Amino acid sequence: MSKKVVVIGAGVSGLVAGIYSRLAGFDVDIFESHSIVGGNCTGWFRKGYYIDGCIQWLTGTKKGTGVHEIWQTCGALSGDTQIYNAEEIATTIYEGRTYHLYSDLRKTEQAFLAVSPDDKAEIRKLIKNIRCFQNLNAPIEKPFEDMNKWKLIPLLWKILRSGKPEKKTEYMTIAEYISEFKSPVIRQLLACVFPTVMPAYTLFYCLGIRSSGDGGWPAGGSLAFMERMQDRFEELGGNMHTNTTVDKIIIKENAAVGIGIKEDDREVLADYIISAVDADMLLSKLLEGKYPDEYFEERFAAPQDYLLLTGSYVSLGIAADLAKYPHNVYVRPEKPFRLNKTELKDFNVKIYNFDPELAKGEKTVMAVLLTEDEIDYWKALKEKSDHAYKAEKERLANWVTGGIVKVFPEIEAKIEMSNVATPLTFHRYCHSYRGTYMSFIPSGYVKKQVHKGVKDGIKNLYIAGQCTFPAGGLPLAAIAGKFAAQRIAKAEKKKG
Repeated sequence: MSKKVVVIGAGVSGLVAGIYSRLAGFDVDIFESHSIVGGNCTGWFRKGYYIDGCIQWLTGTKKGTGVHEIWQTCGALSGDTQIYNAEEIATTIYEGRTYHLYSDLRKTEQAFLAVSPDDKAEIRKLIKNIRCFQNLNAPIEKPFEDMNKWKLIPLLWKILRSGKPEKKTEYMTIAEYISEFKSPVIRQLLACVFPTVMPAYTLFYCLGIRSSGDGGWPAGGSLAFMERMQDRFEELGGNMHTNTTVDKIIIKENAAVGIGIKEDDREVLADYIISAVDADMLLSKLLEGKYPDEYFEERFAAPQDYLLLTGSYVSLGIAADLAKYPHNVYVRPEKPFRLNKTELKDFNVKIYNFDPELAKGEKTVMAVLLTEDEIDYWKALKEKSDHAYKAEKERLANWVTGGIVKVFPEIEAKIEMSNVATPLTFHRYCHSYRGTYMSFIPSGYVKKQVHKGVKDGIKNLYIAGQCTFPAGGLPLAAIAGKFAAQRIAKAEKKKG
């Protein structure tokens, strides 16, 4: 009789864990509190417009990479999935002229040098820093503790040949790094890549991935991506339980033996449990605060060293065909916006005009992610009244709209839909700590360590999810799910 694995959470990590567990011969049940799978990797519809709430670009769209193999195995990227690779990563319109940041590093270097010869030295250093992160296809066939160390030699050799980024950038944020450039055009273009509060190395990583031919957009976006994974899981015989909330992990004699279901107060027994939810959700709720974890507690206690990104997501539905517009544009409204203690000055707007499955006819979505850690403020407004909460969301949406209309005045009369998701929205939907949408992002002052994926003191409980890797994101969530399934298969083999 096959052993049973229960997976908590049907996000990327949970589905990957479920699929690899099925492929290893286990009976698998995945429990998801919401009506659809996806977790952070999701999207929603408003007034006939589809708002994609996750994927900006995806590591692993390039064939021959380890992450691509996971996506293929799990059905997320099938042979006929269209991938869109943008030639222009970012655009800014400065003093009436349009400038671009390209996925082709040679074009970027030439364009930047033409814009600002005075920045020649910094531009050359930027290109060198980016090249350090090109084609770093790390071996992920099995968990690191089981990996043949000889397999790491080619990767180490590749790293040595590529070199390391400038030492000073190791301790800089993106904002601090781009301030080194004299040209406002270059600063604006680089500000469109990632939230500028993130470490500078994440900027180089992103541009390194995308300039290597990876980091494309899968057709249909986040919802379609997750639906393909769900189909794969169910085709393999896995059991999916949506609208089913797990409220505890049952521990007996220091071993995980099952889960408790909130809706009907029943218990589901299992031989192995995989937690693919937020770390705070696991520790404070599912384990009732009884089993601390040094790795996570260290990170929660030091936000200055382990950044957790939160923000508000503003989307506009435009009744127009915007096919000829650039798809990622820098915007600086006339006046800053004060959101409680946070001052917002600029942003980049993503225009979803590149995927025919999303931009259908004269309906196109523009979306803006604003970095802010004001969940307590949003919560206080919500508790005060729905009116106060909605009024502040509307004020924020109006500021974003005004900035976009300043750049593209012709769309003003064609705006049909406005939607704002706050950190409180992310917290409610994803059960994520303070509404975060990424994992702990380490600064240059701390080591970039990986969680070992098991819970000390509790047998048969395995931890997946992006929270187990530095920075997180969909690819690392997928790797964590695969590793959890492989660790269980190894443990079962030892028992046999």
